[in-house]
Amino acid sequence: MIGVDIGSSNLISAIVSEDISIFKKPAQIGIQSLLNELKNYLTKEKVVITTSLPTNLLVSKFEEVKTLTLLIPGPGLNYSNYGYILKGYVNHRGEVVEKIDEVEIRKILEREKFQNVAIASKFSTRNPILEEEVKKIVQEKVEEKKIALSYFVGGLNYPARINTTVINAKLKEVLWDLNERIKSILSDFYYLNGDGSISHHSLVAENPSYLYGSTAVASAFGALFLTGEKNAVVVNIGGNTTTLVRIENGKPVFVDRVEIAGKMTLIRSVDFFSIPLAGNAIVQNGKLRPEFSIPMAFGGEKFTLTDALNCIGFEIGDFKRSRKAGERYSSESVVENFVSMVAENLKAVECEKIVGAGSLAPYLIPQIAKKVGVDYIIPKNSDAICAIGSAVSKLSLTIHARYDTEKGVAIYNGVPERCPFRTGSIPRDEEFLEAARKKVLEIAKSFGEGEIGEIKLLDFNSFTVVKGGMKRGVIADLTLQLEPGIKYGRSKGAT
Repeated sequence: MIGVDIGSSNLISAIVSEDISIFKKPAQIGIQSLLNELKNYLTKEKVVITTSLPTNLLVSKFEEVKTLTLLIPGPGLNYSNYGYILKGYVNHRGEVVEKIDEVEIRKILEREKFQNVAIASKFSTRNPILEEEVKKIVQEKVEEKKIALSYFVGGLNYPARINTTVINAKLKEVLWDLNERIKSILSDFYYLNGDGSISHHSLVAENPSYLYGSTAVASAFGALFLTGEKNAVVVNIGGNTTTLVRIENGKPVFVDRVEIAGKMTLIRSVDFFSIPLAGNAIVQNGKLRPEFSIPMAFGGEKFTLTDALNCIGFEIGDFKRSRKAGERYSSESVVENFVSMVAENLKAVECEKIVGAGSLAPYLIPQIAKKVGVDYIIPKNSDAICAIGSAVSKLSLTIHARYDTEKGVAIYNGVPERCPFRTGSIPRDEEFLEAARKKVLEIAKSFGEGEIGEIKLLDFNSFTVVKGGMKRGVIADLTLQLEPGIKYGRSKGAT
């Protein structure tokens, strides 16, 4: 595979074979420029993309991006604190009990001010029809790329699914526009999700929260490949954020139901910590601010952390321009404060070794490691660690499967298909698990993958449908994942 890292400052691609080939462009030039350089390779290899754009947006502008949340919970608990409650109801079997009120929805759209829309019906994972009907009405005023539906999220926890759908609504336009730019050059491509799995771009367009932690897991995979370190913390100093990712026993650590902006979601992601300060952070009143600019050393007009590094003796870009402007700033104090901030966060996770990544790693990691009192390693090509991590990541995918044998329905990631069980049958739990495993293998083979790794069961629940005192079928919900990781061993001469 070809790995591509779309960052806020740089666009980087890595092609990994016996050697590592790196292609790099400034972000302002555009992704099409990078992909044009790769044209000779694009017909032969899969392209897997990692990007920090969703995480950066959530960290910096979560409250600024206003979302209109339309809910169809039906009778029961009061969800009015989550959004606007609409008429309509799909019951737990996926049957439409009450239709929506089109007039009610249009009045809300006329009255409210918003930038995007999240639509969530309580049992839409069993029948998404009401969400789709509401979407059609919303599309009279709002572009599709600004509308998120909850049934693409999957999961039975309704409050957490609402929160995840709101995140998707805030991110969807960014991913939609990015996809369009990439598709102008490349017809087919995939994303590396934050949980280490790989998804087709069409799936991520509807569920962009998949990408929360995307570059974090890519940096962990890249570090594993380049260094072989089995227990370490990857410190990736980017343009807008500095990310810390744990590696334990040769694998990144993953967490379920990530909390974002104080709200529980259904997002599964690598366990990482993001500091909204990095090389492009501007210096104001002697302190770094979570506001960003191209460094003066690279043609920008504002003094940044990168420029401060030039003022204490390093030579990055046009270092003379940084030093001329730096006479007005306390550069040593700026750098020291950044180093101390990262060091304090590393002490909290009790790391054994640091793997440095990002273009500023050679200048900052030695200072950070000294402050923490641990060893460090900065591998060759560390500034391309995320692109390399994407290139060497093995096929991994997550499947949400639902079976309803009373109705003869099977749904995989929100898409209905022919049920593998006879209508009215009462399969055992093991049979549901085997059917879902076969589906995972089927999809893996469609990717052209020959060797399949471990398939893990992440979640399972089922219940028997009883009517008139007789068993009529079984409803089962499963989540399975091909365990994420890297395809290859340590690169020869990589460090």
